[in-house]
Amino acid sequence: MTETPFDYRVRVSARSRRVCLRVTVEQGLEVVVPRGYDCGLLSDLLKRKERWIRGALERIEGYRKALGFGATWAPPPRIDLPALDRSWQVAAHATAANGVTVREAEPGFLRLSGPIDDERLARAALRRWLVRQAQAHLAPRLEALSRSTGLRHRRVAFRCQKTRWGSCSRDGGISLNARLLFLPPELVDYILIHELCHTAHMNHSKRFWALVARHCPDFRIHDRRLHEMGKHVPRWG
Repeated sequence: MTETPFDYRVRVSARSRRVCLRVTVEQGLEVVVPRGYDCGLLSDLLKRKERWIRGALERIEGYRKALGFGATWAPPPRIDLPALDRSWQVAAHATAANGVTVREAEPGFLRLSGPIDDERLARAALRRWLVRQAQAHLAPRLEALSRSTGLRHRRVAFRCQKTRWGSCSRDGGISLNARLLFLPPELVDYILIHELCHTAHMNHSKRFWALVARHCPDFRIHDRRLHEMGKHVPRWG
């Protein structure tokens, strides 16, 4: 790693055509470079971008403190999913079970049980629950938007991803981030429309953005807001 005033990690991407700087809560500063890029050039680039990078890192540090990064693990007492306009109170119970489970004891109340002090197991259980919520609620919403726009997809899958809100494969398969549930509904719809438009244009050409604008006229506003949405994803998400 070339010496710079701050730490960063380099990720080589076969899909990237230029150097891209990303600052996230979990990874800090990540530099995405095209395959074959001379990383010896990064030092000068990062120095030119130093002011922006320092500002972004300071904002991320504020988000990390607000989300409890670095603090002792504890299950969340409450889960809010703005995309569904729903909230749950969480009751955590330590048991001798081998794994952690999450069940809705009654409407608006979740029961988290098992070795709940094991952060890895507890977070994995909460993420599985989040994926189930996404499958139950976002899949029908995607289908409704598919019918209204006339943009057909072949299938949809859900995961908890760190970097992407969604993606579309060349055969029309859409992958969505279950963390979309932490976003407001209008941003979720924008992401779903964005990916559906990729079933017609597998690029970000003028034709693609014109199609997005036809079905989501406020897409520029939504796209700008998305850059700040990572702070709304809780530590366990």
